[in-house]
Amino acid sequence: MTVSARARSPRNQTADTTADATDGPARGLARFRVLGPLTVTSGAGRDALEVPVPGNKLRVALAGLLLRPGETVTVGRLVAWLWDEEPEDPDRAKATVHTYVNRLRRLPEIRDVVRTVPDGYRADVDPGALDLLRFRALTGHAGRAAAAGDLEAAARAYAEAMELWRRPLLSNAESAALHRDEVAPLTEEWLHAQERWADIRLSTGGHAELVAPLRELTRAHPLREPFWERLMLALYRSGRPAEALRAYQEVGAVLADDLGVDPGPALRDLHHSILTEDPSLGPAPGRATLKPPAQVPRQLRPDIPGFAGRRAELAALDRVLAGVSPSQAGTIVSLQGTAGSGKTALAVHWAHRARDRFPDGQLYLDLHGYGRGRPVQAAAALETLLRSLGTPPDRVPAGLEERSALYRTLLAGRRTLVLLDNAGGSEQVRPLVPGADGVLIVTSRNQLRGLIVQYGARRVILDQMPAAEAVELLAGVLGPERVAADPAAVAEIVERCARLPLALRIFAERAARFPGTPLRRLVADLRDERTRLAALDTGDGDDTDLRTVFSWTYRALDPDAARLFRLLGLHPGPEVGVGAAAALAGRDAPAVTRLLDRLTADHLLRSRSPGRYDFHDLLRDYAAEQARLAGDADPASGEDPLCRVVEWYIRTAREAAGHLPPGGRELPPEPEGAGVVPQAFGDAERAVGWYEEEFPNLVAAVRHAAAREWHDAAWRLGRALTPFAEFHVPGPAWLDVQRAVVRACRRGGAAVEEGWALAGLAATYARLGRLDEAAARYGDALAAARRTGDRDLEGEALTHLGRAYFRLGRHDRAVECHDRALTIARGGGDRRLEAGTLNHIAENDNGLGRHEEAARGSRAALAIYTELGDRYHRAEALRTLGTAHAALGRPAEAAAAFEAALEIMRDFEDRRGEAGVLSRLGDVLAASGDPDGARARRREAAAIVAELGDDHATRPPGGPAKTGPHPPDLRRA
Repeated sequence: MTVSARARSPRNQTADTTADATDGPARGLARFRVLGPLTVTSGAGRDALEVPVPGNKLRVALAGLLLRPGETVTVGRLVAWLWDEEPEDPDRAKATVHTYVNRLRRLPEIRDVVRTVPDGYRADVDPGALDLLRFRALTGHAGRAAAAGDLEAAARAYAEAMELWRRPLLSNAESAALHRDEVAPLTEEWLHAQERWADIRLSTGGHAELVAPLRELTRAHPLREPFWERLMLALYRSGRPAEALRAYQEVGAVLADDLGVDPGPALRDLHHSILTEDPSLGPAPGRATLKPPAQVPRQLRPDIPGFAGRRAELAALDRVLAGVSPSQAGTIVSLQGTAGSGKTALAVHWAHRARDRFPDGQLYLDLHGYGRGRPVQAAAALETLLRSLGTPPDRVPAGLEERSALYRTLLAGRRTLVLLDNAGGSEQVRPLVPGADGVLIVTSRNQLRGLIVQYGARRVILDQMPAAEAVELLAGVLGPERVAADPAAVAEIVERCARLPLALRIFAERAARFPGTPLRRLVADLRDERTRLAALDTGDGDDTDLRTVFSWTYRALDPDAARLFRLLGLHPGPEVGVGAAAALAGRDAPAVTRLLDRLTADHLLRSRSPGRYDFHDLLRDYAAEQARLAGDADPASGEDPLCRVVEWYIRTAREAAGHLPPGGRELPPEPEGAGVVPQAFGDAERAVGWYEEEFPNLVAAVRHAAAREWHDAAWRLGRALTPFAEFHVPGPAWLDVQRAVVRACRRGGAAVEEGWALAGLAATYARLGRLDEAAARYGDALAAARRTGDRDLEGEALTHLGRAYFRLGRHDRAVECHDRALTIARGGGDRRLEAGTLNHIAENDNGLGRHEEAARGSRAALAIYTELGDRYHRAEALRTLGTAHAALGRPAEAAAAFEAALEIMRDFEDRRGEAGVLSRLGDVLAASGDPDGARARRREAAAIVAELGDDHATRPPGGPAKTGPHPPDLRRA
């Protein structure tokens, strides 16, 4: 039973007062409910039907996303909810999350709701389609109505909000972690709303009708003193003072038995007021509280004029405040982020917006945790706070604990905001945590993990601003006309300033001094990474010099952490894993993990997923600058950290490639004495996962090696990565890598390696659908093979050149190439090349309508792959065989071959191959009279194509392709 269930207003009245509380009905027909058992319904009114969500894990995943509507839910968070913290195999669990999400998306009602975003997934749902959003909209409307003095409208909105709850919450989504992380805070939100509703009803004379539901709430939540307080007040105002005093005895006994404590100051004060028949307890609006302090502090720093952006973070702070009742104990917010992210500005701006909610005062204190001055000790901070609360100097206790106790006593029963700015760590803040009412906000560059663990502080993290908000910030300083006049320059400024508020404001101040200078001229100073930080200095104090602001965090590091921070600035890629960081530092992984954790705790690094780290460009520039100053990358020192990390990528790529399906040439042996320990992999799935995660770093490492003229390293890394092309849809970056490898081999005089690099470049063109260029480069590889006498390369080039010719419609050339490749394979006993060529010939036969020949050829290839234990390439042969069966009117045999191929491709996470097989399987099912199955398979294929952005994914190997100039003549090649 809830308060609202006993005193609900008529719906026709509620509709009038809450019309602005939501965006109206959902645009679609799907409805989602999480305020009770998870349910999904389709349709409206009497036609509404419940949509079953099969399986507990699917319900947990969907519930988790819906409980954070519009927010990114990371894969790591979903893993924790689905496996209750730590799965046995975290890597496989992450892959399985993707499968669960795909299964959810197969439900038409969910397909357009769950979206993939860079760091995980997000539920985008209309406010009217999700009961949680409706609840929050109604309580928000109630709060605004109450603030405007319309208490009756507020009461009606709260009553309607309470009707949305159907407890117990998410009883059909079993996950201890999800219920702890999300359901428990949501229940707390409901309890706060009950308290606010009760306060409004007490203020409007509804005390008599509150007694029964408040009794139920005190029975359900006997340790929640605010409910007892409201029950006592409702009884007293109903003319039942004896029962009010008895309620005080009841709660006193409960607290003593369960916790061994007495009632809190608010209850004690109310008890005393009832005993003395304090006139303030009469039916007039208001409620008992401690007497206000003799002086009410108003210490907030001035708000920043033209504050812009940070809408998501402001909303997060608003949600915290929305969940705080006037007598709730100990709400703490840890507002954290890197230097220059605007923590103080945001905290002060929000505090000014919310100051009316804290009539008993707003305290502000800069703890100087980072900066030139010494950090404020907790004892000195408490003395300042106590004097701000009206304590005479001679009454301030001498000891830290006594000061802390008096501080908590003075704040008890008061609605006060305490803003502690620039904290250095949890130890500095712990004695300053209020023990009772109000809200404490702490800003820090440190993660303040101790406050979160010990006090349940709520974390709000400031990262880089969204680009649109960064433009809004610039427009607020420079004027919208100047910003709108050069959008390209503004976009570049935003990114060069790393979307960091302090950097943007510094640049904007400088640009404002030159109103007649086009922004595109001023942005030039930001392009050189070696001078960018110098350009972000106003010359008017340390607080407006970005380099100095960064230095305050950097100088607080111990020597080992500082060295690692500097070295990470030299890393060629956008992010770094533990193994690469260990190679860079020349340390073992456990030691480096501890250092990375320290850097993350101080927000010098970000960790978006376990074991992965990065930082924005300005911090990278600062780290690299410090590395140059410290001589960390001086080749004269005899140690080059960049050489070590490139070598680590080479050897780890080779280690990963060793777990892939056999099919490529054996890589040449590596030189001894590298001094790095490559990462080990247990299976192909982990190897491919590593490659996909590290792909941007691998591209950067190849480019870096080529730019430094480390030709040997460039081609070795490029060659080690070639086997992964089967599992990754290539793009311009991969094309650049292959070109860089070809150039490195050519400049280094490695003729044999250059031939293989040309073949890798050709394969990339082929996978991109640029068949003319693919054929040309295969021709170059073939010529290189003949010059160097490399028969292995000659066979590979011929079979793939034949495949390119066939896709271009030059079937005679394709047959000629494949015949020569087959001769080389059989003459050299190369069974793998023989199988691949046989399968390519079978694909050709399918394309030419010779389906019986295609079936025989693909079976022959299948037999060889089975003999070699090459499970992955068996899938390719099965795909060719299924195509032949389908064309011959054997749908059952075709479907069986495609299903077998599909299973293998899913095991190896070959998404591109999976899409192609799904598309063909859909065609077979349609032809065999199963339209529903066909539609389902085609939808799966389309989803993968959209996800990969690869319009070639479902095209048959022998399918049509646009042709340009004629490819090279084989005889001339």
